[in-house]
Amino acid sequence: MGEQSGLQVWRVADHVRKVAVFAAGFFLFLALVATAVGLVLAATAMMWVVALLVVVCVWRWYLVPYVALSSEWLVVQGAFAHRAVRYGAISEARPGLYGLRIKTTTGGAFVAWAVQKSKFAEWFHHRTRADDVAEQIMERVDHHPAAVSRRMVDGAGVDVPAPRPAL
Repeated sequence: MGEQSGLQVWRVADHVRKVAVFAAGFFLFLALVATAVGLVLAATAMMWVVALLVVVCVWRWYLVPYVALSSEWLVVQGAFAHRAVRYGAISEARPGLYGLRIKTTTGGAFVAWAVQKSKFAEWFHHRTRADDVAEQIMERVDHHPAAVSRRMVDGAGVDVPAPRPAL
C-alpha cells in the first residue's frame, strides 16, 4: 500500500512484480544470446517477438494495475481498463482469487485484480491484503452520505450499519 496526496494505493505485490520483471529480463537475455550466437534469422526473429511479447505482458499485467481509494472515489486501473466509482454507487466488495469483486448499486460488477486472495487463504481463513482493501472500501461505502440516505429510506436509521456480506 502507498499513500500519495491523500490517496491510498495498492499495486500487485512487490515480490510478484519482481519475479515478473526477472522473467521478462530472462526472455530478453535469451533473445540477445540467440542474436549473439548467430542463430538462423527466423529463429532469432521469433525469439525477439516472444521476448517483446513477454515484456509487454509483464508491463500491462504486473506493473500497471492498481486499486486506489480517494476521499470520494474508488479508482481501479486494470491491465487495459480504468474505472472510477463513487463510494455511494458500490454495494459490495469481496476478495477473491481473481481480485476484488466489486458490485455496484446499478447491478454492474467489475474486478480489481491488483490485490487478490488465494484459495489457500480462503480455505484456511487467512487474512490477506485483499481482505484489508475490501474492508476499507466497505467502511468508506458505509460512511458515504448515499449509504446513510439509503439506510434512512429503508427505515433502518442512521445508527444501524448497512448489512454487508461476510468476507
